Amino acid sequence: MASSFGVVEDKLREAEFFLSKLRESGRLSFEADCYFSAFVTAARSVTDAMGASLKGVSGFKAWFDEALKRLKTDPLAPFFVEIRNEVVHEGINPLNRVSLEHLRADLSRQLRGDREHVLVLPDAQRRDSTELVNAMDACEQYFSSLAGVVYECYAAFKTVVDARWYFTEAHFSSSGRSFGDALVEQGFPPTWTAGLPIGPEAWRVLRSQQPPCLVNDLFDRYLGKTIPDPDE
Repeated sequence: MASSFGVVEDKLREAEFFLSKLRESGRLSFEADCYFSAFVTAARSVTDAMGASLKGVSGFKAWFDEALKRLKTDPLAPFFVEIRNEVVHEGINPLNRVSLEHLRADLSRQLRGDREHVLVLPDAQRRDSTELVNAMDACEQYFSSLAGVVYECYAAFKTVVDARWYFTEAHFSSSGRSFGDALVEQGFPPTWTAGLPIGPEAWRVLRSQQPPCLVNDLFDRYLGKTIPDPDE
């Protein structure tokens, strides 16, 4: 089991933490700049952590290459990669920095009482133009795309990254291993069950020592779906 996949879960939670802090921050505040910078940096590292965590896992490279191709076609993902590079390498933070072209529209929004954070991004319909967008909407859409990639990774490699799916009879049997091998992996003597019948209930008890998917709440909140538990 790839215990290092926890770094992917941590990075996804880190990005969502700063996203929630950005949502609560005031426009043109120092805190908002800090939270936005931290969000784009943590978000960008999610796929990096995934690639490092599952390197060498059978079938992962082909799946990951395809997942990255799909992410590059996302309307916002490439722009946020550019933003992250500017934040990290040039110290440029585009949050609430409105160009002259969009100044009138931004002032109109504020006069109507709209004090939401804004970003100037390339226009998805006209590549030679830019548009003023709600920064929180854009950030949440980008985060949802990242959460979707992590969800798909869970679904495709759940016996590798999810402890409860790892400790299933079907998974161990597929590699010629037994319940005794599973006991040893959890640090128990293989003789503990000597003379006892080994069936579905024994595997269920063994799985109960492991936590469920640790980011299912984020999958539910941003994608409306969750990774099922093997005992459901």
